[in-house]
Amino acid sequence: MHQSNSLIFLTIIGLTLGKELPDGFKRCRRNDPKLGQCLLQAVTDVLPQMKDGLPDFGIASIDPLAINALTIQQGKNSPINLKQDFKNIHLSGISETRLTKYNPDLNNYILRCEGLTPRVDFVGDYTMEGRILLLPITGKGKANITMMGLKTVHELIGEPIKKKGEVYIRFKDYHIKLLPKRVYLNFENLFNGDKVLGENMNRFMNENWELIFNELKGGYEDTFSFVFKDVTNKIFTKVPMNKIFLLDE
Repeated sequence: MHQSNSLIFLTIIGLTLGKELPDGFKRCRRNDPKLGQCLLQAVTDVLPQMKDGLPDFGIASIDPLAINALTIQQGKNSPINLKQDFKNIHLSGISETRLTKYNPDLNNYILRCEGLTPRVDFVGDYTMEGRILLLPITGKGKANITMMGLKTVHELIGEPIKKKGEVYIRFKDYHIKLLPKRVYLNFENLFNGDKVLGENMNRFMNENWELIFNELKGGYEDTFSFVFKDVTNKIFTKVPMNKIFLLDE
């Protein structure tokens, strides 16, 4: 149903591959009382450099980030009774993210952070059917969902695993919250291409974007959490913990 990437996984990209990064890249030590601030700056610095991905870990481009498919369905007890199927999704803007908070709890294998992305474009092929409030809606074509001023809140809950005498982290859960300041929605070819009905529905959705997005965002959050956890674990389960969060010599 899903596939691809994370903000948090970039933490260890810089810390584990420091020799391949620019000389000025900031490195962080586990016992640093200001570890959170160090990680915040390190990840923010490396994000733009990771735009093209990390081939050694099997991670493709993070900008655009590819997601194969996504299904969002809201039930009958909601004012939004809608099923949306997306394919061939490209998510653009992630590399422009700036972390604003980072609170690691390494003793309990928990990472928490917050980020701010100026603009994220979610573009893909869609099919949709259902109703929004009392208005029926149907369509199939291209969709563009733009989130402006997107705040993201991340929580990763992990557990230690041992391999060949080394301790690694595997994350069991990855929770993400999407908190945009504004969302713009555009669905092409609504109502089998009826231009008037399609324009009116797009206008209605944009005028009521907050209600619509808040009703549907749980599906987006679940998908992003699945995708980000998958990629994060591709790195954390391959690099020992003491090489991610450096120990004092």
